[in-house]
Amino acid sequence: MNMNPVSNNASYPAATTTQSDKAQEPVSKDVATGEDKESFIDKAYRSILLNRMGVDTGHLDEIEQKIEELESKSSLTKEEKDELNSLMEARDQLFEDAMRRQAEEGNNSSQSNIPIAITENFNARKISPNDMSELASQLFEAGVITHEQRSAMSFQISKTSLHKTFTPESQQIDPDEPMDFVKFWEDRVKANDYFDVSAKEKAKDQGILDVLRQV
Repeated sequence: MNMNPVSNNASYPAATTTQSDKAQEPVSKDVATGEDKESFIDKAYRSILLNRMGVDTGHLDEIEQKIEELESKSSLTKEEKDELNSLMEARDQLFEDAMRRQAEEGNNSSQSNIPIAITENFNARKISPNDMSELASQLFEAGVITHEQRSAMSFQISKTSLHKTFTPESQQIDPDEPMDFVKFWEDRVKANDYFDVSAKEKAKDQGILDVLRQV
């Protein structure tokens, strides 16, 4: 007699979990990717910077939300296109007004926001590109600049016999040779006035210049 209890005709559902089942399992919301964390931190720093500039962040968020809603549509009516253009102009005006107020009021009020350890160890008017990258990292970690500004301030330039470049020797930059980065960003801010640069880009560069003038 066959006494095996599982040898009858009754079938039982398998208890094992297949790879496809695992793939269908929802990912916990508590698990955030590195990009998500970086995006969150950058938004926080951006908010701090905008507040320091005097930008009405509440109004800016409302405008950008409406712009995003309109841009997400597959097609726009003439009225919607006009509204989109008006919103973009209003957004640019917020930045331009803040930049004008900041220029009129000066930067003395934000001087104390930069840690003394940074201002004592670096001189933005005489600093090498390599040291500028380190300065940008420390300013970012201190919450003085945004991730985007840190990237713009970081220079990874090589000038060696092993580095092939089409740039003339006279125009190459030695990564260890000190230079005046305040003047560099002053020239860049001035150049922005002659080119089709967005108000947000102008604000980013002006913010960098304002910070470097304090270092």
